[in-house]
Amino acid sequence: MYYLTIIVENMLLNSKSIHMGKGCHMKPTVLCCLAMVLVLSSVSCSNNDTPEGFTPIFDGKTLNGWRKFTEYNGDDGKWQVENGAITGVQWPLGKGAYLVTDKSYSDYEIIAEMKADYPTDTGLFLRTQPNILSYQVTIDYRPGGELGAIYCPGGGAFLKHNTEGEKLWKKEGWNTVRARIEGQPAHITVWINGTQTMDFTDTMVDGKYRVPESGLICLQVHPGENNPKGDKVYFKNIYIKEL
Repeated sequence: MYYLTIIVENMLLNSKSIHMGKGCHMKPTVLCCLAMVLVLSSVSCSNNDTPEGFTPIFDGKTLNGWRKFTEYNGDDGKWQVENGAITGVQWPLGKGAYLVTDKSYSDYEIIAEMKADYPTDTGLFLRTQPNILSYQVTIDYRPGGELGAIYCPGGGAFLKHNTEGEKLWKKEGWNTVRARIEGQPAHITVWINGTQTMDFTDTMVDGKYRVPESGLICLQVHPGENNPKGDKVYFKNIYIKEL
């Protein structure tokens, strides 16, 4: 809005007054400029609103409701809130970072705004178990990485690849990642910036469900050389709707 205001002021200063009727003079660009300000202000405000039917699970100020995943990863990794976003980074360098919700969830839809320094290997884990077994929506923002695929941490395999996701990813600025998981075996749908990238239904493994029906939500910074410079990941505006 700051830059929009500057543009509007310059337009008004450079425009010429015209007569609009008795006692009234109006610059020809005024009405258009004011309309633009109102529209963009409305859009800006609505972007910060909670989506209908959803509940925020990050307050934008603290890590209340979240904790380090110590039972799996000890005290490695560093998580904090900076400028209204959760940020994660390897700490010490080479050691991964995992942040989980206090609460477990089963069937739900989650929306989060994300961005990542390049190159970074990160992801959004669903139904996470104490041994990290889960479904991961991959955000492998690095050479050869996949965005919006489904991987099984603790199971050691891609369940469904997606080599086209990087085309949807904004290299600068925030990206909206939305995932929906429901049922057993799990049915998972993923969208990146409004475009569906994944529709996956799991299968039984040796007569058992691959991942239990309830678990934690987990944010990740991958350990090892995939994040060679200690690059950060960023998450904000995280909302959930239980189904």
